[in-house]
Amino acid sequence: MGRGVAAMGGDDDDQKTSWPEVVGWNVIAAGKKVVADRLDVHLEVHLVGDNAPPGYDGERVRLIIIADPGTTIAQTPVIG
Repeated sequence: MGRGVAAMGGDDDDQKTSWPEVVGWNVIAAGKKVVADRLDVHLEVHLVGDNAPPGYDGERVRLIIIADPGTTIAQTPVIG
């Protein structure tokens, strides 16, 4: 009985929650990757050093970028 419950409840745990592979990518390409993996999230873009509003949002991914010509992702995007 315990196995059936565990198997049925694991779907949400399989969803991606961080994207370390996009560090160094252009913000557009990184955003496309995140949304392709998680259609249920929205994106926020902030510059390194910006004061982002506090609080956790399980449907948000913040893309922290360097203000360079390539608008490069500087930190691993995560849910929250």
